[in-house]
Amino acid sequence: GSKMNLIKSIVLACAPKRAFTLFTEHASEWWPPSRRHTNDPTSTILLTSSGRFYERAADGREVDLGKIRQWEPGRRVLLNFYPGTDAEHPTEVEISFTAEGAGTRVTIDHRPTVSSEALWEGRVSRYDASWTSCLAGLEKAAREGVANCN
Repeated sequence: GSKMNLIKSIVLACAPKRAFTLFTEHASEWWPPSRRHTNDPTSTILLTSSGRFYERAADGREVDLGKIRQWEPGRRVLLNFYPGTDAEHPTEVEISFTAEGAGTRVTIDHRPTVSSEALWEGRVSRYDASWTSCLAGLEKAAREGVANCN
């Protein structure tokens, strides 16, 4: 149930549309190199409105990281997330973008699906560490003005 949710958030100093663009179109620029799945720290990470969420290494190899189920620019993204489990036992991540003052609160709500519930407890501390690292990268990219977010 909802007790299992891992929820983390940060506030970025830009409007929701910019924060959304930073999160999706510029994921490669803030996603931690240590959390790449192709073993190429310079890989490209793509979240696309067509529904794909994947990583592409410099040599062209691709790894699917999930599947986007809902795409609402400037508001939210809901996706199946494969890292830590697999495509048959995805977890679910909802990223929401909410105006807060002059900025945007980006909230990550990561939770098990029915198929990954049994695996969740063994994975949640790793997810927690990964999202902490991802959000720190996101905050840094925003401060540096990536996607005009600063």
